Amino acid sequence: MTKAKSNKAKLKPELLEKLSNHTKLNKESVRVELWRLVQKYPQLTPNAAGQLFALKRGFTVLKYLEPVDRQALGNIEIKKIEIPVKRRSRKNEMIIKFAVYETDDHLLGKHIDQINRTYTCKCYTATFILCRKVLENLIVTLLKKKYPEKIEEHRAKYFDLKKSRNLDFNVLLKNLRNSAVDFMPENKLVERICQLADGFKEDANEMTHSLYHIASKKEIDEKEFQSILDLIKRLEKYLEKLN
Repeated sequence: MTKAKSNKAKLKPELLEKLSNHTKLNKESVRVELWRLVQKYPQLTPNAAGQLFALKRGFTVLKYLEPVDRQALGNIEIKKIEIPVKRRSRKNEMIIKFAVYETDDHLLGKHIDQINRTYTCKCYTATFILCRKVLENLIVTLLKKKYPEKIEEHRAKYFDLKKSRNLDFNVLLKNLRNSAVDFMPENKLVERICQLADGFKEDANEMTHSLYHIASKKEIDEKEFQSILDLIKRLEKYLEKLN
């Protein structure tokens, strides 16, 4: 009788092999973990402890258990164990390239990435507001390249000297439009940028401050944001040649 009980308590080599291979732990480490489980639940057989060990790691070795091992498991309360679900890596998501703009500016690049992600997720109001934010900063960059900061009159075209911050989007756009003649022979390019950017002026204000305006895909697509980015990049390269 004693011998039979001893056999029942013996850990099956194939079960140990399965636990070791699946967890990438060596067999001795697995034995230690099983011993700890048996110490916590004395009614467990080593094989039953192996099943509990496996369940906690999201797999099962039930097929290796004998009736006595299954009975030992039934004598203890096993809390529901959540089996980990493989989440799809964000790197593998199909992100729609709604906006493309080559830049060495890390923060600007992050904003472009967020625009693409919100557009992909159909969060079009967020996309709209982010587009305006990017346009606002790109216009500031254009004005800075044309009008050096050292001269206060120049700074006033894009910087609120009293509030010590950049001017509001509407004022920036107005100043850029009024300065188009200074960008000769690319004044028409400036005018076109302003014309397209106007679409992000009033609408974005309403989306930011109103609870009732939710942007649609059609609404954001019609703003030709990528066309504005392309025109700004062209003007940016022109200004770089002058400096």
